[in-house]
Amino acid sequence: MPKYSIRKNRLKAGYMEGLRTEGESGIVFEPKSHYHALFLKALDGAETGAEWGRFSLTARCSEDIVYSVHFLATDLRDFSQADFDGTLDEFFTSPEIPVPEKLSVLKNLGAKRTVGGDDCLLYDLSGRYLYIALEVAGEGTGYFEGLNVDSIGDNFMNTFPEIYRQRGGFFHRFMSVFSSVYNDFEEEIAALPENLDLNTCSRELLIAYGSWMGIDLSGDFLEEAHLRTLVKEAYQLNRMKGSRKAIERILEILLEEKPTLIEHNRLRERTGSALQGSLPKGFRERGNYDITVLVKKCLTEELRHKLFFVLDQFKPVRTVIHLVQLDDYVVMDSNSYLDLNARIPEERNAVLDEGTGLDGVITLV
Repeated sequence: MPKYSIRKNRLKAGYMEGLRTEGESGIVFEPKSHYHALFLKALDGAETGAEWGRFSLTARCSEDIVYSVHFLATDLRDFSQADFDGTLDEFFTSPEIPVPEKLSVLKNLGAKRTVGGDDCLLYDLSGRYLYIALEVAGEGTGYFEGLNVDSIGDNFMNTFPEIYRQRGGFFHRFMSVFSSVYNDFEEEIAALPENLDLNTCSRELLIAYGSWMGIDLSGDFLEEAHLRTLVKEAYQLNRMKGSRKAIERILEILLEEKPTLIEHNRLRERTGSALQGSLPKGFRERGNYDITVLVKKCLTEELRHKLFFVLDQFKPVRTVIHLVQLDDYVVMDSNSYLDLNARIPEERNAVLDEGTGLDGVITLV
């Protein structure tokens, strides 16, 4: 059955006000806008007098949001009025023409309008070009996705005798209920490979797949790319659970850099008792089961919570992990001195205090 899926390319080719695209087929509200509207370029039915079937979408909106969808089917593309001469596509997608004027033209041309709901039968519309406009009123949040148009509308009418095939009649509308259910099931079955593919499935399914492997990823706290990589490597990570390699790999995924791990029991073995006093105080006070992770990335409080939440599921039971952020520069205090032939080897911005004296041999590079 011919179907038009309204995805990112079609959405971007249309006109949006107070809306923006998200993902492949999603539409979200701009928080600072008080008015939201979408006008799409025409869907081409490929023949004069083309008949249209069913429009469907998925909407998740606040209670105060009211949305309506306008449909106009026509065989004509050219349009002119007092201050405009061009095509209907150009008129509806022009940013210079206000939205109320566009809606008024739709009404004058006999467009069909439906308020709310997630589907609409278009059996009473015919025309090669189908124009669709979405109008949203009210304050709150909203999300639309899965905009689709069927050009036939049902699969069952042709199986009945011709006397029952009156388009738009009672029997046609009655059978369309079962046809819609059948079509929805067909779409879900067709989407199964995509839902099972870790490269394309939704965030919700990734969290579910992670739970099947014994990893708690709930809470919507991870970026999707990190979440997808963790689930893809869940089997290997579970095999390495409780080892240094598992901790290193998780840190590498979440930090997007290779960290440095210091196991304090091994550090004591290598330094020996004679050199223990030369270690920093924090290193001396940590126990044999402690691990210190040195990272260059900025460790915000949010990032620390993410790391500990995942690491706690893979570290050995008695291990305590400490995160230490390394600065990639050196700061000299007011009592620092540069001796003869001393130099700063890297190019950096520097400010000298009043009364600072530099020997002739010192070079700031």
